[in-house]
Amino acid sequence: MNSLGRANRLIGLAILFISISLFLIYSYFLLSSQWGLLILQATVLVAVGALAAVMAWIGFTMATAPRT
Repeated sequence: MNSLGRANRLIGLAILFISISLFLIYSYFLLSSQWGLLILQATVLVAVGALAAVMAWIGFTMATAPRT
């Protein structure tokens, strides 16, 4: 295996362990702390905001596309 393949594998493993760790931390704060409701509200707010941003981007792209 060349050095680029090894670097990609290490980066992939790092992403894997970081994502699992973030999920466990999120789960702890959501289910086992006094901040659960706030965490849930923030998560929903970010998700709805991201969806609205994608919809706005699609609308802007359609509105400003040149006519054919």
